Amino acid sequence: MARSSFKESIIRQSELFSALSPLQWESVRKEAMVISLKRDDYLFAEHDAADRFFIVARGMIKLFLLSDEGQEKVLRIINAGQTFGEALMFLKKGRYPVHAAALQNSDVYAFRCAGFLKVLRESPETTFRLLGLLSCRLQSQLQEIDGITLQNAPCRFVRYLLEFVPEEQKGQAEVTLNIPKQVVAAHISVQPASFSRLLRDLTERGLIRVDGNTIHIPNVSNLRTQFGACQR
Repeated sequence: MARSSFKESIIRQSELFSALSPLQWESVRKEAMVISLKRDDYLFAEHDAADRFFIVARGMIKLFLLSDEGQEKVLRIINAGQTFGEALMFLKKGRYPVHAAALQNSDVYAFRCAGFLKVLRESPETTFRLLGLLSCRLQSQLQEIDGITLQNAPCRFVRYLLEFVPEEQKGQAEVTLNIPKQVVAAHISVQPASFSRLLRDLTERGLIRVDGNTIHIPNVSNLRTQFGACQR
């Protein structure tokens, strides 16, 4: 696609790209492409050759695995401005370990791993930025694994919900689920029917109120108190 289709400000604000000099950026950008996806379109499938990494310019991408029965396990949801697939550039003939598909109409920028590796060899600052980014992501994923393995379903959902509420918030709050509820259910490792019962139980306890895709929290402090152990 034409270079004019790039929203350069989105890319350059990313921690991964902000350290690039104009010359380095031009070198990476000239080999990049814009991929437009409709909802449910695949960006790549598990085991495809991992020759590119990505940043979301518009929309959302889900990274997921499929069971033998075809059931999805959503591992990560990528929002606009976030990158993914960077770590695979360090693997020779790497393969994507997951599927990636659009949760809504999306634009994704794809960058050649080989071209970016060349920049890393020339720029220690960019290399350390990437290492820091990957370290933070690993820590986040370890915490998520801890939550999935050690916490029950209500804990996992409340923890997910409170990610969208400022830490200083104490009174009322609203969280709009901008992805389908079945995707939220898959993300926290529960069946859709169990997720519906979970929402109903929390509503009956007066901890939330559900209005379509909007979750109303009457008292954030009370919710945090009830599920304090979930946030550790």
